[in-house]
Order: sequence, then structure tokens, then C-alpha cells
Amino acid sequence: MAQGYFETVEPKENSIINFAWDVLFHIGVRINEETMLRGWMFTLCARGIRPTALHCFDESIADTFAIAMSILLQSTFFAMMHYHSPGSTSISLINLFIGGAAASFNNPRKLGLGMGWHFGWNIAMGHVHGMSTSGIPMSCAVFNVIPRRAKSFEKLHGGTFGPEHGVLAPLSYVLGMCMVTSVYGLNRLMDFGGSKLSQ
Repeated sequence: MAQGYFETVEPKENSIINFAWDVLFHIGVRINEETMLRGWMFTLCARGIRPTALHCFDESIADTFAIAMSILLQSTFFAMMHYHSPGSTSISLINLFIGGAAASFNNPRKLGLGMGWHFGWNIAMGHVHGMSTSGIPMSCAVFNVIPRRAKSFEKLHGGTFGPEHGVLAPLSYVLGMCMVTSVYGLNRLMDFGGSKLSQ
């Protein structure tokens, strides 16, 4: 249930102007994080791991191993980027690790889906529903759905850190992975393997 509408952290500020500036901020965040982690880091790690994996496995298994290890590495790095975020705990870092793995299900050569997902999550959670995103309180919200004095649902909505600290976040990430897999199949991720991975 909404506790307020079109609120800003600073009462005298304009919610429309704040929203516009925060949209630009989130565009920058999603381009930076998705390009660096799910594009550059994922690609280089997979290509670097594959030659070593070929000494132990046949080509298709080596590709799968390289991709799995790349997902593990970039998801760990993604979680650790938020280690010093306000309110960060081991639960929020585990949830962010799962979120990083979910984002890896997008083909790193076509980052549009991952960027859209990341941008949509931040805008929906931070500005539509009025929650913090990764510990960062947003400057304005269309709806304020979190009671300021009640802590009864903090395990669900994540409290001051935001939804990435709640129990619903990993369920959302897993649901997202299932949806991407059902639409594109695992071949979308594995298309990155084989000869393309060795280029």
C-alpha cells in the first residue's frame, strides 16, 4: 500500500526534475556496469580460461567450463563492487551475486536486454516504488511503498539497502533467468562458445 506519492528526499525539490536527473544517472550506471562486467570482463575471462580448459576437456565442455567460470568471476566482482554500499551485508552480497549471474544469461555481444533489465530494475524499485537500490536512497519516488517506521516486512523489501537485500530478489533473478531461457533457450548463452569464443 502506498504511503505517499511523488515525494522527494528534500521537500522543496521538484520530483519531475529529480526523476529526469536520476534517469540519466541510471542510464550511465547500466552502460558502465553491463559493458564492463557482462561485456568486457565476461568476454575476456571466457577467452582466457578456454585454452587452459581445452587441456582438460573436449571443446564443447571447455566452452561451457569457460563460460561458467566467467559467470562466477564477474558475478563475484559485481557483488564486491557493492561491498561498501550503505547497509550492505552478506545476504545482500549473495543476492547481488545471483543478480550478476542472472544478467550473464544475456549474450555479451548484444547487451541490450541486460542493460534494459538493469535499468528497469533500478527505475522500478528506486523511483516507482521508492526503495533504495543497492543501499543508495533515490532522490524521488512516484509511490512510497515502504512504511518509514514499520520493520515488519523488511525481510521481503530489503529495508534500507533495498530489494537486493530481501528474500524476493533472488526469486526475481531466478524467474528472470527462467524467462530468458524459455524465450531464447540455453543456446543463446552457448552461442558465445565454440569458434566465437576462440576469436
